[in-house]
Amino acid sequence: MLNNLKQWFADLKAYPLLTLEQTQEGRAVWAVMAGACVFLLGSAMGFFQVFLEMDPCENCVYIRFSQFCILIAGVLMVITPKNKMIKILGLALAWYGIVYGLDKAIILAGQHVSSHAADAGLDLFQSGQGANACSLEPTFPLGLPLHEWLPFEFAPSGICGEDDWTLLGLNMAQYCIISYTVFIACALPLTIAFITKTLREKNR
Repeated sequence: MLNNLKQWFADLKAYPLLTLEQTQEGRAVWAVMAGACVFLLGSAMGFFQVFLEMDPCENCVYIRFSQFCILIAGVLMVITPKNKMIKILGLALAWYGIVYGLDKAIILAGQHVSSHAADAGLDLFQSGQGANACSLEPTFPLGLPLHEWLPFEFAPSGICGEDDWTLLGLNMAQYCIISYTVFIACALPLTIAFITKTLREKNR
């Protein structure tokens, strides 16, 4: 496996676009994307919610929803990585999840600053965030009542931004922002490779 990875990097260096085109047609990269979402969701529900007893807030469950979207997209593309219609659907769903989740993670990070403004010697106006707007009745896209169907995963019971967990000086919302940034860095070149290969085949 290590040798295969070294060979992939060598091919990427020598033939970047061709290597990315071949990679996006395989199952491995999309399995890694789906696996990353399983890890993130498992961490949220297993480590934070169960082990640390941190109740999810409204934006937390929106972030979970976005990760489920990316997970479903990855599974679709693992099943049929060369089917163009499935690939378009999968990429669209993945990008929707990435953009939606990044937006909610940024909002949550701002709410964390607001909740801990007093600890930092600031007031809400100095922190630039204002009061936390957090509801126990989430509104999911398409009006999906996910909090009623799967309450353990999607029913918010915490207050946005009030968690005190940190690792290496970063809080949970900031790690979510980092994870979405990594998703973008990985998905963008693969999406471009899919588009260029599709256009080239169409113009033959």
